[in-house]
Amino acid sequence: MYRKSCIRTLVLLLSILTVSIRLNAQRKDVSVSQVDPRFTVSVQRYWSSLGGSEEYYFYVQNNTNQEYSMVINVRLDLACVGTKNFTLGINKVVWLKPNARFTPDDDWVHIYTSGADNFKNCRRADGNSFTLLQGISYTMSNITNVTQQKAAEEKKKADEKLAAEKKAAEEKKQREEKLAAEKKAAEEKKLAEEKKQKEAQAKAEEEKKKKEAEAKTSGTTAKEETKTESSNTSSTTSGSSGSSTTQSRAEQEYNAKEEARRQEEARLKAEQEARDQRQNEYNTWKQNANEERRQAEATAATASVSLLFIVGTWIYNDKMGRVNPDFVYNKPESKGKLRLNASIEWGYSATYAPLIFASDKTTMINGSYVSTKSLEKVQMFTLNLDVNMKIGAEHDNFGGYAFLAPKAGFSPIFDGYQLSPLVYGGRVFAGAKWVKAYGEYTGGSRVFSKSDNDPEESGKGKSDMNFQKLEYGVRFTTKPDADYRRSHISLGMIMERLIPGGIGAYADPETSSLVETQKSPWIQGFAFQWKKDHTFNFYVNYYPEYIFGGDVSYNSGSPSSEFRSTKTGTFVEVGFLRSVDFW
Repeated sequence: MYRKSCIRTLVLLLSILTVSIRLNAQRKDVSVSQVDPRFTVSVQRYWSSLGGSEEYYFYVQNNTNQEYSMVINVRLDLACVGTKNFTLGINKVVWLKPNARFTPDDDWVHIYTSGADNFKNCRRADGNSFTLLQGISYTMSNITNVTQQKAAEEKKKADEKLAAEKKAAEEKKQREEKLAAEKKAAEEKKLAEEKKQKEAQAKAEEEKKKKEAEAKTSGTTAKEETKTESSNTSSTTSGSSGSSTTQSRAEQEYNAKEEARRQEEARLKAEQEARDQRQNEYNTWKQNANEERRQAEATAATASVSLLFIVGTWIYNDKMGRVNPDFVYNKPESKGKLRLNASIEWGYSATYAPLIFASDKTTMINGSYVSTKSLEKVQMFTLNLDVNMKIGAEHDNFGGYAFLAPKAGFSPIFDGYQLSPLVYGGRVFAGAKWVKAYGEYTGGSRVFSKSDNDPEESGKGKSDMNFQKLEYGVRFTTKPDADYRRSHISLGMIMERLIPGGIGAYADPETSSLVETQKSPWIQGFAFQWKKDHTFNFYVNYYPEYIFGGDVSYNSGSPSSEFRSTKTGTFVEVGFLRSVDFW
């Protein structure tokens, strides 16, 4: 009999897991008008006789090779229920890749019911079944051609880059032309002065030779020769004096310019040497500061490990796993009854989370200080102390509990911390003794803060945001009839979203634009938990594409290029907690 009961239970669970496949075959198409030839809207409905409810499924086919986004508002006129208005899409926007299709997987569940008995008088007959549908209409608005928008933005950026490059090239050409003209003018002036000097010298030589030739060939008397020579000497002296004066003036101007050039070169060289000295002193300081930072981080990590070890020996001591028989689940007098349950779990966990970091960095380049502010996307790591308090009830086939789970932690090198003082929620489960389906809701707030030990960095990242988490999956129980040796292994899916508030906004995973007031899109994750009664609770929550959040106040700088290219980060929580249970 026990074996047959288990087989029937397994068949029932398999039936539940495959119910959506069987329901698809019973869906009926709903006729709707087509308002835009670029898109085909189709609707299906399914009537559940078991619950007296009707579910609606919406599809939107993109008939183009362009990417689109739009808002589709739907109005359902329903018997028994009335008029229902809603917007398609989990984030109330329908995104369509080229030739892609929007499906119910991208949407909320649209199901309407008020109990099977209440529908008998107002539901509408539909062949061998029933329906609530009296009318359906929809509107499309904010239709955006994302492909063209992206192309326009890329073209604008390309045009701006081309214009900037063209302007820089023109300015460079003008500078080069000006320098070439000044150099050419200086060379021409120098050549003119040299030519003038040579001409004066040549003229003086020519006069001298002419006089000497006349003296040799003339038949004048000695007196005349003397007079002539005297005259020539006077003339030559006068010519030489004029030539020397011209030569001296040109040399003085040339020498003055050369001296000015040498002084300018010496000044520039002195300034560069001073900048090089400042840069070398700064590099030495930076190297020493980084070495001190590494030593401080090593010391901090050692202190953190020592502290965690000391506290850990108290948490995970030899009493972990000891059980008082009065508090076990399977007491003989409790067989088949609903048992009240209280539990407390405490121990260590680790968090690896994405965060928006407002960088404020000051460095030295070529002897001059340079400061930059920008928003960066970083990952931070903290070691935490968890305390989970639970209260609820459990039966062999169903149960549930409410919980409070505050958490606080710090980075091993003391450059950040996490504080989650208010985390609350509840879980329900139902099924056979050894396997149950479960659902869990968690809400609360998280505070992350991160600094940077880099001596050039004075920025900070901080996020104070609320979150909502939905988790559902299957829980397997080993040795369900044992007194205290039961282990519960849970495998689940997570849907989580951020709610900006306090200090923080999030970066939209599609566009990297910053959002400060709206709830984020749902973030998908995976959950694993191994809970052994009276002993431990080991859990892992993993989000491969988590949204970045953090402070984006007015003085935080603008997003960097890496900020816009990095869409999402990784969020991981791993914990191993000691568990004490009472039934």
